[in-house]
Amino acid sequence: MSELLAEKQQEMILSGLVKNNFGYLETQPDNVDASVIRNIILHGHHQGNVLYVIRNFANKQICQDVAENFNKMVNRNGGGNRADDGFVLTNQIGATQFSRNGEQYMAEVNRVNASVAELMSVTDTYATESLFLNRTLEDLFLEEGIHFGPARYKNTYACFATFRRWLDNGAMSLMPHEDRAQLKFALQDNFEIANAMTVTAFNVCLEAAQGGGELKMWNLDPDELCRARFGVTDTGYPYPPHLLQGVESLSVQLNAGDIYFMNACHLHGVSSVSQGSRLTAGRFIGRLNNSKVVYWT
Repeated sequence: MSELLAEKQQEMILSGLVKNNFGYLETQPDNVDASVIRNIILHGHHQGNVLYVIRNFANKQICQDVAENFNKMVNRNGGGNRADDGFVLTNQIGATQFSRNGEQYMAEVNRVNASVAELMSVTDTYATESLFLNRTLEDLFLEEGIHFGPARYKNTYACFATFRRWLDNGAMSLMPHEDRAQLKFALQDNFEIANAMTVTAFNVCLEAAQGGGELKMWNLDPDELCRARFGVTDTGYPYPPHLLQGVESLSVQLNAGDIYFMNACHLHGVSSVSQGSRLTAGRFIGRLNNSKVVYWT
């Protein structure tokens, strides 16, 4: 295929996947709009906004305490509990479903749960709620008769949260990707997250980079044809940044204490860190049906 034809084909694929409305909202803790959170989780957007940033939500001392414990633990065990998988370079404590079916993911959850518990041992009940909003989300969805809780496979439940410091892969700290494609692995053994109608990423920024490390999103929600074109059918990772130069995007700098809800079906990534480091804790949230919303990592 000629280079010109390939570019035209790529342009046609991308143009059919962009949204007419694409943006983000941000607010402060005393002005949080629960309907924005609900709509992003249930429908993927709120009036076209695919990202909701709540500034200064988590207590900064709690963030610092967890970050310091994270640093101590990864220094002790050589980078955390995620080995180099050939895709993503990161210091990590917690499990990831990436490239794993239900059986494999839950085995990983059981392997690392003690490390997650040790990391969170510096927090109390208030601090945990400040970081992850469990009760807040439970109450929000209960008002509509929707259950909110950890995803289940057989007799085991998803990891509570995963803590990550992305390390530069060259072009970016975390290359452009989307988090819906990897749910194909969950189909292998009927892990319930395979039925997720939406995939929302919830993250809390525990430690912010002093230079770089911005969250970047593109107005692109890939389908199977798009994934196949870029060779990321089963993983959704990575999309080469230079091929996305013509796609509308947004870039947001996050600070310690900020939390955000993001439509993770849209391409997103993290720019290179030029100074300091960036540590976040998070989970995915997915709507399975009209009565159940679950989270996993």
